[in-house]
Amino acid sequence: MTRLAHLTQVADVELSALACLAEALCGQRRFEEAEAVARGNLSRATENRAASLRSLLVRCLNGQGRYEEALAESRQPTPPASRAGSGQSAMVIAAALHGLGRRDEAEVMVRQSLHECEQFLHATHPRIREARDLLTHITAAGPPPEAPDAGGGSS
Repeated sequence: MTRLAHLTQVADVELSALACLAEALCGQRRFEEAEAVARGNLSRATENRAASLRSLLVRCLNGQGRYEEALAESRQPTPPASRAGSGQSAMVIAAALHGLGRRDEAEVMVRQSLHECEQFLHATHPRIREARDLLTHITAAGPPPEAPDAGGGSS
């Protein structure tokens, strides 16, 4: 029988794969399923993985139009995101605020997201485009953009 020497590494790979699955489900607008994956694994995630899953969970709630719940979830204690997660949290919060009609607050948050993205991500990173698109929707005072574009995927 073979024994695993580094169970923690296997767990991190598993969480990474599950986060990718949840992202793919969001991309297919299967937000309820993505929520179950994110929520079901958030408690065992640490550090950057926890930050990523929390943002993903907020995105899932936004996609379902559950904006108040999304904001409440975004306020839960979470470790800061790594540079790769730059702008994710602020973007999903902006989307929730916009969904609630809180345009000024949403604009502040999406500008923060865009600033973080431009500071740490390559100019061609999809999240920069997503943040700009969301900013355009918010400043145009139109309806909330269709998810997943308003949620901040693509880590």
